[in-house]
Amino acid sequence: TARTGTEIDKNIVRKKVYLRGFSSKNLKEYTKMFFKDEGCRSLVLNQLEANPNLSSLCTVPLFCWIIFKSYDHFYSAFDSHELPDCNVTLTDVFLLLTEVHLNRTQKTNLLKKNNRSQVETFRSKKETLFALSKIAHTGMEKSLFVFDQDEIITRICEQDLHLGFLRAVPCYGDCGDQSSYEFLHVTLQSFFTALFLVTDEKLGAKELLKFFAECSAPDTTTLPTCFPISWLQKYRPTGADPFRNNEHFHFTNLFLCGLLSKARQKLLSHLVPPASIKKKRKVLLAYFFETMKSHLKGLPRARLKEY
Repeated sequence: TARTGTEIDKNIVRKKVYLRGFSSKNLKEYTKMFFKDEGCRSLVLNQLEANPNLSSLCTVPLFCWIIFKSYDHFYSAFDSHELPDCNVTLTDVFLLLTEVHLNRTQKTNLLKKNNRSQVETFRSKKETLFALSKIAHTGMEKSLFVFDQDEIITRICEQDLHLGFLRAVPCYGDCGDQSSYEFLHVTLQSFFTALFLVTDEKLGAKELLKFFAECSAPDTTTLPTCFPISWLQKYRPTGADPFRNNEHFHFTNLFLCGLLSKARQKLLSHLVPPASIKKKRKVLLAYFFETMKSHLKGLPRARLKEY
């Protein structure tokens, strides 16, 4: 498994290794194979270079293909001279991925393109999205990535299991013949966790910003600078383990920012009241403002002779 935090009995596993995936050279070669147009290829490489979070996912060949297919989809709506103005974000890719999976229930001819808009797709499967986001958030709070069958089937129907967001995995515990489930990728769980943070109307400011604290450095001397809000300063991250990193929290925060951006308000207003989105945007912006202000105050001041 390549799952962060997955516990497997030591009698089963002899060693742990890191999966390297695509190198920079491999990525350029694959980009050349995928995008035949040189202008489009250069644009994609430039955007990946400018977006380390998106390019880091491209080290995984499957996600590289998904991201490139997303670029291909978004660019198909533009003329070639308009391509430089189209910037694809991590949130764009995962919203499109979610839309594609949700449309798998549509009984359409394979050669016929689905005509439902993204808004219609998300609105029609709103309850499914809420259920998946609740599962993802529950697991993320515990750094849990594998779920028992009972925990899944009590929250979503069998039809939704076939959408492809979750997959059955062998059970290494004492579950007998029952299957366990995990999200297609841990980054997808991060996306649905962020969706829960945005769509749950009962969520307060503390819960909304919780995963920013999870990404903080273990050095307590830096906490007052990085996290000026009092209840965030009390958090102390757990001990360092190279196989227990905080990438899932980091991606959750990125998706939270992306989903609360102005560009996503129209889509999300069909899932949750606009007033709730506005309130959470205000909390997030206030947090960033306070964090940046504290960071700037902590920078050394240069003394110029003329002053």
